[in-house]
Amino acid sequence: MRKVTFTFVGHGSDEAAQAFYIYFVDGGLEDQVIDVLTENTPANIEVEGVMDINNDTLDIAIQSKTTP
Repeated sequence: MRKVTFTFVGHGSDEAAQAFYIYFVDGGLEDQVIDVLTENTPANIEVEGVMDINNDTLDIAIQSKTTP
């Protein structure tokens, strides 16, 4: 497992972080990210999509797997 962290800093950072999270989970950004990841990973790795979200911590887990 590997983790990428986005940190929002400054005035309104809580609101900006919440807006980004909502856009990712409910606003269509997830589909765009999965498409880009699918195009830019090695041929034997498949990015499947979001496998888990946590609305309290704003964590998003994306599932990937190797293919034969």
